[in-house]
Amino acid sequence: MMSIGSARKDPKRGTWYFVIDAPGPDGKRRQVRRRGFPTKGAAVAALDRFRAQLAAGHVPVPADDTVAGFAASWVGALPAEGLEPGTVKHYKESIDRLLPAIGDVRLQDLSALDLDGAYGVLLDAGRSARTVRASHVAVRKMLAEARRLRKVARNVAGEARPPRARAARAKRYPTWTYEQTVTFLGAVADHEHVALWHVAALTGMRRGELVALRWADVDLDAQTVTVARSVGKGLDGTHVKEPKSDAGRRTVELDGPLVDVLRRHRQAQLERRLALGEGWRDHDLVFCEVDGSPIHPDRLSRRWTDLVRRHAPGLDMPAIRFHDLRHSHCHQLLDAGVRPDVVTERLGHSSVAFTLQQYGHRWAGDQRSGLARLRQLP
Repeated sequence: MMSIGSARKDPKRGTWYFVIDAPGPDGKRRQVRRRGFPTKGAAVAALDRFRAQLAAGHVPVPADDTVAGFAASWVGALPAEGLEPGTVKHYKESIDRLLPAIGDVRLQDLSALDLDGAYGVLLDAGRSARTVRASHVAVRKMLAEARRLRKVARNVAGEARPPRARAARAKRYPTWTYEQTVTFLGAVADHEHVALWHVAALTGMRRGELVALRWADVDLDAQTVTVARSVGKGLDGTHVKEPKSDAGRRTVELDGPLVDVLRRHRQAQLERRLALGEGWRDHDLVFCEVDGSPIHPDRLSRRWTDLVRRHAPGLDMPAIRFHDLRHSHCHQLLDAGVRPDVVTERLGHSSVAFTLQQYGHRWAGDQRSGLARLRQLP
């Protein structure tokens, strides 16, 4: 039976749409609308294509799929694609930002104009262009899946106009010199996590790598730490994961004083373990709560922030984030003349190019001193 439809003009939006009666998966006929066409001719052409797809059985019309309903099922299926929990969380948050504006729209009725409006709402609410583009990427991926499942005829996100995100310069946060780092570590020598602060500041390990570190990965005699795990955050809380790349899995060398810090820390931890007896939760963690249980990454950052706020002003030092210990260590290595490839390996960066892109400004002085040395050659 031929589906009847027509092209009409939307008086409020000034654009054209078509409406057609089409059969759904249950055999019942229902009205389908497609909006956002610039001209009547474009709407008629799209209507003809839709009829042809219906005739070929390629566009089943779902009964009541809303954008919000499909988004929930799509996000729920993402882990099966092998995505990291953190990536799933990112997609969910990106889609959720759009749902107040388009969540109640039927998936079949969603138009590029609807998406443009949703992007505008986010921008008006103070969201950055980069954040809005992240939502655009997520909805485009979601609609690609809807099209694969034949729930929509086309991916209207490809016709939407997300804001352009400027190639933002990497924001430069304050860092500490080696001397400042040593001064601060001395000022907090009695803190329960002083060993953790030492390792973070003097190895550049990431927060997730530190709270996942096991004694099995530490060789104090060889003076090395093997980074083999990390703690990430997903929709269901934290989870232990392997490094994303071969660069992330690495061996970090320790110097003698840092080994001494870890030996004292291990002895104190063993004494606490004996004192707690059955109350000790054994996860073989180098850094843990007082009962041996894992430290939540966010809780660790809050403790660091509180500590810095109390001590940094009195030491005439800038307040830095926990992650800035990593940046500080990288700066200190480069300032000391350590080769970029060595810094890349120690920090677990993806490439030397990445290290130079992020920290190459630290080499301006080295270029001048290198030229000076060249002039001294015979």
